[in-house]
Amino acid sequence: MCEHSRTRTNSRDGRGDADGQSRRRFLGATAGAAMAGLVSSGASTTVGADEGDETVTIVHDTHFHGRFRDAESDELNIARYYTVVQEALEEGDNALFLGNGDDLAPSLLGLEYQGEHVIEALNYMDIDAVGVGNHEYDFGADVATDRFEESEFPWVVANLLDDEGEPVPGTERWTTVEAGGLTVGVFGLVSETFHSLTDYPEEWQVLGYVEGSQEAVDALRDEGCDIVVLASHVSTGVHYMLAAEVDGLDAIVGSHSGVVLEEPAVEDGTIISEFGDEFDHVGSITLDAEGDLLEWQRTTLLPEGADPPSGVEESEQLSARSVADIAEDRTLAELTTEWTAQLEAELGQTAFESEVELNATTDNYAIETNWGNLMTDAMRTVGETDDIDVDIAAQNGGGIRSGSTYGPGEIPGTAVMNILPFPNTIQVVEVTGQEVVDYLEEAIRPHPDEDFGAQPAIQVSGVSYEWSGHEDDVWVDNVFVGGEPIELDETYALAHNDYSIGNSSTLSEADLLLETGQFQGPYVLEQLEAKTEPVAPERENRMIRVDEAVGSAAVDDGDDGDDGEEITLTADVPDGAEEIELDSFRLVIRTGDDVEADSATVADDVVDVTFDADAVIDLLEGVDEPVARLFGRYTPDQEYWDYGFDVPTSDGYDHFKLKADVSASAVLGDGPDGDTDGGGDDSDGDGSDQDDSDGENDGDAADEGDDGTNREDGDDSDEDSVPGFGPAAAIVGGAGGAYLAARNRSGGDGRVDSERGDDE
Repeated sequence: MCEHSRTRTNSRDGRGDADGQSRRRFLGATAGAAMAGLVSSGASTTVGADEGDETVTIVHDTHFHGRFRDAESDELNIARYYTVVQEALEEGDNALFLGNGDDLAPSLLGLEYQGEHVIEALNYMDIDAVGVGNHEYDFGADVATDRFEESEFPWVVANLLDDEGEPVPGTERWTTVEAGGLTVGVFGLVSETFHSLTDYPEEWQVLGYVEGSQEAVDALRDEGCDIVVLASHVSTGVHYMLAAEVDGLDAIVGSHSGVVLEEPAVEDGTIISEFGDEFDHVGSITLDAEGDLLEWQRTTLLPEGADPPSGVEESEQLSARSVADIAEDRTLAELTTEWTAQLEAELGQTAFESEVELNATTDNYAIETNWGNLMTDAMRTVGETDDIDVDIAAQNGGGIRSGSTYGPGEIPGTAVMNILPFPNTIQVVEVTGQEVVDYLEEAIRPHPDEDFGAQPAIQVSGVSYEWSGHEDDVWVDNVFVGGEPIELDETYALAHNDYSIGNSSTLSEADLLLETGQFQGPYVLEQLEAKTEPVAPERENRMIRVDEAVGSAAVDDGDDGDDGEEITLTADVPDGAEEIELDSFRLVIRTGDDVEADSATVADDVVDVTFDADAVIDLLEGVDEPVARLFGRYTPDQEYWDYGFDVPTSDGYDHFKLKADVSASAVLGDGPDGDTDGGGDDSDGDGSDQDDSDGENDGDAADEGDDGTNREDGDDSDEDSVPGFGPAAAIVGGAGGAYLAARNRSGGDGRVDSERGDDE
């Protein structure tokens, strides 16, 4: 079944009038004013080919996330990117340009224009075919269909079908392109968990990876295709399974994962080529008529002054070019200005200031971040105007989308909206303590996961806990709400976005306390705009990873008893440890406060960790039943952790974590050495894995003052988390207020939303 066939010619003049396209704008028409409301509001080319030519070059891919500029650098933009694409097309024999989806969203532009801007750009870029990604459906099936039908190129996806078994509206399952003397078949593929990744109708079908792929390959071969290519939007690991199990698949380009391979892989005769996402790289592969890889190229686009990646000078396939040496495509530069000017006028001014760099990267899947703390603290204020004290707030890591850092210094409103680009509203549900525990455990992504590793996958406020994510041993422990042990039979008010609530087996069954109608991005922006002092959020032991719990630590307070200058805690070396990181230890209590160790030594399968006695006593005496725990990092023994790949795999970790319970009574001289005290120092804790983001020990993240999880009412007392942070839910003003007011007046409270989950 192929309804679309294209033939490459030798003209790449493009098409499309930048002034002739419709606009769906969510901003008001008057620049600089508060927004008044919301408006809902082909032929292809190739490079010189003779009919007898027996090679094809595939230039790929897209994965633009609805952006015209790279998340990490404005200099890397679609206008320069397309200049490099055109050069690659001109240099290749019988060249095709393929995209792999996630082009319409998520980003501020995607939220504002629901992908119209990208369709105009792609129509001009004269792309041959684009594989559907999950974020094409962020605004619902009707919007996705509109965008597909506005396109002058085919969108392909083989494993999505409607309730009648037909291709989803506006798409084709596969297509063909004539390139010189060869016929190239192209199909797309998305995650089998598509229903949970985006706003895809429940009654529509998602076929399995192999089933959908084999149907596409067989049909394309029956149509006489010489080469069959998957424009992929599935994860990297799935590619190797497809290569092994799908017969007749010549090449896979792109991915859901945003991975940049050092070079294309050839697995079971299938070429796997992944060159990242957005505007950092342009890649190409050249195949012969048998589908074999003849050559490949990857060009890295560099911000001005940036150093080229290693290996470029020694490689014929790799090249790097500074943006200073790349001319912008004039039409795309004009489109960028046209689509972004009004948004930048409304949201481009400074919204707040930060004393520290805010981490809105993909670390938010893997570790506690200061941005995650800042935004979830803001979400906990959402019930104040309704006299609802929100105990806990949570945010899915996949909903934090910018992939960048901000500050220190002035932070514009556009940054917040780029970080939180989905049309998700904040809801508050009533949950029992047991349901809180169930949700925290449900959110964990455990090993084995070769691509991403074990992750807590959320950011939180008002709650702290330990978590473990190893295969069949997934648990959370030592859960504290407001710094107090959770009571399983008590009820708590939990704020989250409507998408995550609806997709949680636990939260979706909870009673709805408050439907706020507040979109996350505008609401968080409002709270930050109301700040009168710079923010300085820290990591506060809200989520602590535990790979092995080694029981209780023995306590030695020195020859001088309570007056000794040192206290030594002795714990067993974990079974799965190859080497202990001696400078990584800290003692944490239930409030999130901690003390770093002075030194550590290892001998005879135990580790002795020495602390300043006064610091430890001050930490423990200040809190009743402190639930003290010792945490430290170690290099895992790969043979012990027999996953079939090296661990850890997550970007957030280059180590594993051990935990030993510590008896406060023994430390303070009130109980037996080595016993846990009555505070329940057994196996659960709060905390943030503050040494996890880059393998360095950030142990000072909770050293000063109170931890932000010890606030029950979102008051100003927590100087560690957000200095001066106070209630601002009623404030409407400035860019965020105007944006929020406009979106709420639109009635746009439908759950379009997203994820998503495991992609960047």
